[in-house]
Amino acid sequence: MHKIVIFVAQYFIILSTLTTFYVWLKLKRDSKKTFIIEGVIGGVIAIALAFIGGKLFHNPRPFVVGHFKPYFPHANDNGFPSDHMLLSSVFAFVAFKYSKLWGWVLVALAILIGASRVIAGIHHSIDIIGSVVFAAIGVAVARFVADRFINKKLAAKQDQ
Repeated sequence: MHKIVIFVAQYFIILSTLTTFYVWLKLKRDSKKTFIIEGVIGGVIAIALAFIGGKLFHNPRPFVVGHFKPYFPHANDNGFPSDHMLLSSVFAFVAFKYSKLWGWVLVALAILIGASRVIAGIHHSIDIIGSVVFAAIGVAVARFVADRFINKKLAAKQDQ
């Protein structure tokens, strides 16, 4: 069981990345542009929020406060928020708009990643929840920006 948790915690982020790339590949050209724009803007905002959140809230890793050995070696740094969960959540939220099926697959992958990192003793639940919140805010703002400014310009350009 430990090996499965370790594998999911460390390597499912690759599966999440590849799945997101697959979703992008299946899109039409105009949707691909918007997908990338929302992903980049959403990711940058989520990373900025995570950086600020990490500076405002220090949460020692569970293996540090619990004095136990985690399932795999990890740095003794601030656990808030989880970078793996942040990235997988951004992927899931961006993809969900374009494909409900693959969006749910990516949500499931993100949940597995987050749960496995908690089980492995690398993160507390609040680290995972914080990442989901930061990702949701980042992608929501990115969608607003894309819909309000970028998509309008693309539509106006096509009408000419």
